[in-house]
Amino acid sequence: MPDSIRNERGWTLRKLIQNTYHHFPTRIENARRDRVRIIRIKKISVYGDLEPGQARTKYIIESRSTPQYWPYFTKRDRWGRRRTFQRSHQHQYDVTIQLDRLSIDSDRIRLRTGADKKWRFGRQHRARRDAMGRVIEGTNPNEGINGDFFFRLSWVYRNEGILFGRNWASGPPDVRNPHYIVFLDKHMLNTVQTLVNMGVLSEG
Repeated sequence: MPDSIRNERGWTLRKLIQNTYHHFPTRIENARRDRVRIIRIKKISVYGDLEPGQARTKYIIESRSTPQYWPYFTKRDRWGRRRTFQRSHQHQYDVTIQLDRLSIDSDRIRLRTGADKKWRFGRQHRARRDAMGRVIEGTNPNEGINGDFFFRLSWVYRNEGILFGRNWASGPPDVRNPHYIVFLDKHMLNTVQTLVNMGVLSEG
């Protein structure tokens, strides 16, 4: 992966949070549902694009976000009693943040939510319901591939120069993000908030 980070619009975590709040406020609310765990911070010295022969420090923060869903749909059983169910989520999403300094105002960032893999299409990979009516996730979430990131953000992040890893999306998100808005998914939001609360990410 190249060390150079092209971020011509000067995106920072702070700006991305503000953009998310303005365009997708539900992501802010939904971020509170998840649980962040396994936070690792790597400090790496690299020779990049600042000055020839001059080393700089790069931080890579790795975390995992486990979805926690409140019951969200209700149905009646054969005796007419109301029963509330929720989706059965056993998966976790990797969250990766690359920064040149541990600050939400660093404008040298790369981000990724979910595994660095291609979304698998086909009926056998889709979600299905069990006999109780609960939704069982398909192959992709169970392999750590985040659909929200893949379909709405991967191509956009690549285009903006802030994508960590490979872009597996074949083209722009014309349907799911038709205006190509740059924002943070709920897993990334929750991770950033946790890092701020822990004092890992500072301001300025």
